[in-house]
Amino acid sequence: MSSTEPSESSVMINEDPEDEDEQELPELRIVLFGRTTVGKSTLGGIILGDSAAFTSSDPHGERTKTCHVERKTDSDSHSVVVVDTPGLFKMGSSEEDVVKEIKWATENVEPGPHVFLLVERLKIITSEELKALQVFERTFGKRAVAYATLVFTHKNDPRGNEADIKEDMKGNEHLRELIERCQWRYFIFNIADRSPVQVAELLEKITQERQDHSDFFYTPQMLQAAETAANEERSEDDRGRKASGNRLAVLEKSGLPRDTPSDLHAVLRRHINRESYNIQSLQDLSLGHLSGDV
Repeated sequence: MSSTEPSESSVMINEDPEDEDEQELPELRIVLFGRTTVGKSTLGGIILGDSAAFTSSDPHGERTKTCHVERKTDSDSHSVVVVDTPGLFKMGSSEEDVVKEIKWATENVEPGPHVFLLVERLKIITSEELKALQVFERTFGKRAVAYATLVFTHKNDPRGNEADIKEDMKGNEHLRELIERCQWRYFIFNIADRSPVQVAELLEKITQERQDHSDFFYTPQMLQAAETAANEERSEDDRGRKASGNRLAVLEKSGLPRDTPSDLHAVLRRHINRESYNIQSLQDLSLGHLSGDV
């Protein structure tokens, strides 16, 4: 069951009609993304019509550790490619390693995925569930949200319907934020039901969204641009932390007591930022401020 509503924050998609035929979808490329234990592998297997497609052979029941790509082709030569990815926030796994693996898989689903299915359990959504979307945006860039659809998985939950989702949104700001940031693209999927009906509905929704925006998919160039932007942001943060550390070090050398008024610290920081300084000048400025001369 799905829903798509307009959003003021909708992202425009670049059109590239020469890549694939607009009226025909010979291949649909899907990347599953989300936290661990939300049903990504199960969902991928149901989409492919093979419940064992992404089943781990690990005797200890370890879930997906690396990306796994499977393809299904029907009698009309239409293909569905599904990429199962490691779950986020799993104990013992670093986010950096998981993200690196997911990026590698995305780059190798040429020429790029048509959709990222952001998978989440159908339950009370808290700020914890929003973290997966934040990792997605940091990894692929905010522009990538235009290529994402939320999928809420459940097992025969009586509240697994659109009416209840909309009702829950009234009292759950985190659920509403999650849906709004994904531009109202969401689908409710019962992973206990392996009939092809809801699979057909999900694929039809994805196909329609793609055709509504002409031909589009997330490209390696977009990923590269997202990585460049993320690196620049990290560099800016590092410069800010370094500058702040230098200023604090100078303040400490000035001999100010720990209980120095906060307004004096603010005066000294402004002084450091706008002109050359030395320890004596800071001490003189401090004394003048405390005596009321500054």
